[in-house]
Amino acid sequence: MQALADSVGVDAKTVERWLSGTSVPYPENARRVAEALQCEPAELWPDLFPVLTPPSAGTVAVSVYASRADVPVTVWTELFGAAREQIDILVYGGTFLFDAIPRFHKLLTAATERGVSIRFVIGDPDSEAVAQRGEEEEIGSNLAGRCRMTLARLQPLSGTTGLEIRTHTTPLYTSMFRADGTLIANPHLYGAPASDNPALVIRADDAPELWHDHLLAFQRAWDTAQPIRTHTPNSASGRTTDGPH
Repeated sequence: MQALADSVGVDAKTVERWLSGTSVPYPENARRVAEALQCEPAELWPDLFPVLTPPSAGTVAVSVYASRADVPVTVWTELFGAAREQIDILVYGGTFLFDAIPRFHKLLTAATERGVSIRFVIGDPDSEAVAQRGEEEEIGSNLAGRCRMTLARLQPLSGTTGLEIRTHTTPLYTSMFRADGTLIANPHLYGAPASDNPALVIRADDAPELWHDHLLAFQRAWDTAQPIRTHTPNSASGRTTDGPH
């Protein structure tokens, strides 16, 4: 077990949790484990690496959860916790990230400390798009309230080097959660809350065209989004001061 852990670059307890099914490895790590054991990743984690039989033209390999609520917490923690270069998040409210993922804000700060760049885009609570989505989901102003809650939770982190936070006014069709070469896409079905909609796990290596299309959509939303007002520590008083928009 220790030799396998050393070959992957993690501790033995982590590998033990992966193989017992109590934790799910980041796809990159899963491939390393499979390589060390001389087998295919799908043999160890069929849910992470579905095999399409028979394959057909235009078919891509993605894992699909029936709803975002079905995505295990361990998948989220592995996704963000193993990132080494880039994290991108595009949501309206996204409050589940803080509610369901233990110490999510620490996952973000830990990522920036190891050099990860983070782009976090939240719905503008005062936008027509957020108001319209709230009506469609029959929750009224509650969605705007969730946007404000997420902004409030992120505000203390807004001066963190490597973390950029913006608000968008787009009619969001798909929420996105990307870490390096893996992206979880949460398309929005009309009238249904995001948590009840499917979640697709897309990997750059397995579905490059689909990957590119989602990254392009994120970039479009990012380019039109507005930076939030940042707060930076006041060295003299320990208080925060408003920075530029």
